[in-house]
Amino acid sequence: MLSATVFFGLALVAFVGALVLVFHRNPMVAAVGMAVAMVGLGVLYMILHVPFLGLFLIIVYAGAVMVIVLYVIMALGLEEQGPPVGAVQTVLTFAAALLFIFHVYRLTRGAAPGPFPKVEPVFGSIQQFGHLLVSQYAVPFEVASVLLVGAMIGAIVLSRRDWT
Repeated sequence: MLSATVFFGLALVAFVGALVLVFHRNPMVAAVGMAVAMVGLGVLYMILHVPFLGLFLIIVYAGAVMVIVLYVIMALGLEEQGPPVGAVQTVLTFAAALLFIFHVYRLTRGAAPGPFPKVEPVFGSIQQFGHLLVSQYAVPFEVASVLLVGAMIGAIVLSRRDWT
């Protein structure tokens, strides 16, 4: 029961972080919401015995991507956008959220998760990930790498100042 409580608690943290990311008017607060969502999802992956993907999500998205997003926000000088939210809109949003939570509760109240299935010890390990990457997914991996190199070359060409 404790593992289900922790799982759903982390899912709620990730969900609230995603809501803050999408709906907050201040870009800095929205960026922090993105970091909270990514850390919550990363810990969820770790609980589901996929530690490599969880750490990858936390390090890359909550770390590196967040630094880039915050740098762009500060460089562009973005501030709160749009008109202030009125009291009626706040009450309607809160009522809609409560209605959504009520419907989710009604749909899932009899669907308590059973015991989690046992997984093999190498599931989600770096060794298994690397083996799948060079065997089963070798062609898509190479296509993605060629596309990324092409995108980097295109970005360098487009960012050059002299168009002679």
